[in-house]
Amino acid sequence: TEIAKVKTFDGSAVIPYAGASLSRNNEAEFATISTSQLTPGTVVTLWWAIFNEPSNCATPNCAPSDLNNPAVNGSLQFGGGQVVGANGRADFGGYLAVGDNTGFHLLSQFPLMPNPAPGLVNPKGATIHLVIRTHGPASLDPTILSQQLSSFGGGCSVNPCANIQAAQFVQ
Repeated sequence: TEIAKVKTFDGSAVIPYAGASLSRNNEAEFATISTSQLTPGTVVTLWWAIFNEPSNCATPNCAPSDLNNPAVNGSLQFGGGQVVGANGRADFGGYLAVGDNTGFHLLSQFPLMPNPAPGLVNPKGATIHLVIRTHGPASLDPTILSQQLSSFGGGCSVNPCANIQAAQFVQ
């Protein structure tokens, strides 16, 4: 089990009263992330960025652009969504078994990402980034709200979406 600080997505600041953990075995990974300083009433989602072969990343900690390198054997997968409460906090937990690529998302800016995504291949050797993404204010339209809560681009045509926080578990 590893514990990591939650930082702004650019890594420039530590988020206070926030933390993440990742437990690994030969068959799966279990992660939790608890964070703060989110805007109440907005939608946030959790994304697993999986770098199964981190030795092939361009940087020691791997970067989003490394998902475009087929040798990294990367995967981007949905981990959950919620509307931020009045306290500005969000808590997520998730489990990924080897080979489970449920909720994978292909990024158009990375055309060389594996399709379909491999999911988790190398639990004890993969570098994992847990990423918090904002989708702006929760929509009053139930269809748009459902998209905000469950997809990478949900609500982004109405609100600016952005990756805002991350915790990294480097191998």
